[in-house]
Amino acid sequence: MKTQITKIIIACLTFITFMVQAQTEPARVSFSIKNPSLKSKLVDFKSYSAEKERFTAGYGYGLNGLATHAVNLPVPVYVFQEKNGKKELIFVVTEKDNGKTFNVNEEYEVSREQYLESARAEMNQRNYEKAKENKSMEHIAKEKGLKLVNVNIKGSSWLPSMAHVRYELPWGKDNQLGFSGSLSKFNGKDLMLPIGTKIYQCSDKYWDRDTKFTEKLILTIDDDKSDLKVVLN
Repeated sequence: MKTQITKIIIACLTFITFMVQAQTEPARVSFSIKNPSLKSKLVDFKSYSAEKERFTAGYGYGLNGLATHAVNLPVPVYVFQEKNGKKELIFVVTEKDNGKTFNVNEEYEVSREQYLESARAEMNQRNYEKAKENKSMEHIAKEKGLKLVNVNIKGSSWLPSMAHVRYELPWGKDNQLGFSGSLSKFNGKDLMLPIGTKIYQCSDKYWDRDTKFTEKLILTIDDDKSDLKVVLN
């Protein structure tokens, strides 16, 4: 009798565990994409997590001519295709599309909300990666014995105006590090950066490959200061 009760309890616990996992794990969708043309296509698949507000899964894929590729990812899946050097959102796959096959040469309707969700997820993903970069920056600086210095950057006018600031860390060049934001004499931006970092003021969006901009060096962090204040022109 005790053995039967034990088996029933184990079965109930197993069922409860299964139900909890089924509720917490995101739903997935299986679909295929096909390329009926002879020219290969570069395609990206990205899954967006509403809870984490960023892309959490995905990969890039080179789809050859006359080829088909099967995909299984958490929903919704944002599918991008590289066109003229830029990635373009061509369709979004939801749970109701399970088992469907999509043609990368056809046009599908993408709602305004889906475009906005995609843009927001891209922005949040960049912020997430920058946060990880900042953590690794502190770790690398500590390994190299480089002191971190607080730098306060302000605008030159009383009224807020848009500023684009880029910085290069002393151990490598990365044109994507920096910030864009509204600055004034009253509203500044604080950065913790290692000694040897070079800070540039840019005329436009430095992270956009299609934007032409100029820049000038406004500060190189040296080792005889621990707190710096910079006013942009």
